[in-house]
Amino acid sequence: MFFKAKTKGDDSMQERRVVNDAGLSTFFAKVYSTMGGGLLITALISYLLGNVFQVQYGNFIASNRILYIVATFLPLILMFMISGRRGQESPAYARAMFGLMAASYGFTLASVWLIYPAANIGISLVVTAVIFFTMSFVGRTTKSNMSMISRYLIAALVGVIVLSIINIFMGSSMMAMLISYAILIIFIIMTAADTQALKRIYLTASGNGSFAVNTSSLAVQGALMLYLDFLNLFMAILQIFGVGDNR
Repeated sequence: MFFKAKTKGDDSMQERRVVNDAGLSTFFAKVYSTMGGGLLITALISYLLGNVFQVQYGNFIASNRILYIVATFLPLILMFMISGRRGQESPAYARAMFGLMAASYGFTLASVWLIYPAANIGISLVVTAVIFFTMSFVGRTTKSNMSMISRYLIAALVGVIVLSIINIFMGSSMMAMLISYAILIIFIIMTAADTQALKRIYLTASGNGSFAVNTSSLAVQGALMLYLDFLNLFMAILQIFGVGDNR
C-alpha cells in the first residue's frame, strides 16, 4: 500500500479552490440579485403603466409614436453605457445605468398588457423562470466548453433579426411563429452559455485565489447578460402562448 505525501503545494491548491468556490458563489449571488432587481423594476413599471395607468399610457403611445420609438431604442444606448469603460470602472455608475435600462424596458414592455391577457403573461413568466434557472444551473455545472456554441448562437441570432426585419414588411404570421421558436431555442442555449462564460471570466480574474479582485462591476455586466437572456426568453414564450389571441 502506498501513501502520497502531502505537500505545501497541495495545501495551497486546496485552499485556492475553496476560496474560488466560495468567491464564485458570492459572485453569482451578486449577479442574480442585480438581475432580479432589474427584472423587478421592469415588471413593476410595465404593470403600473399597462394596468393602473393603462388609459393614459395607451393615449400617450397613440399620440406620440415618434417618442415611443425613441424610447424603444433607449435601452440599447444604456446597454453600451453599462458595458463601456466607465461602466467597467465604476460599479455605482454601472448599477445606475442598469436601473435606468430596466426602467426604460418597463416603459416599452407595458404595451404587452394591451396585447396579451394577464393569464398568458403570468404563465409565460413562470415558464421563463423555470427554463432560465434550469439552464443557468446547467451552465454553472457542465464540464463541456460552450464558447464555440456561443459563436454559432450569435450568428443565428443575427440571421433571426434580419428575418424579423423582413417579416415587418411581409406580415407573415407563420414566419413570426417560426422566428419566435428560433429565438426561444437560441436563448435557451444562450442562457447556459452565458452563465458558463461568466463563471470562466470570474475564475480567470480571481485565478490567484484572492478576494482582492473587485467583482462588483463584473457582476453588473453579468447581470446585464442574463437579464437580456431572461427578457428574450419571456417575449418568445409569450408570443408563442399568444398565438390565436385576437387582441
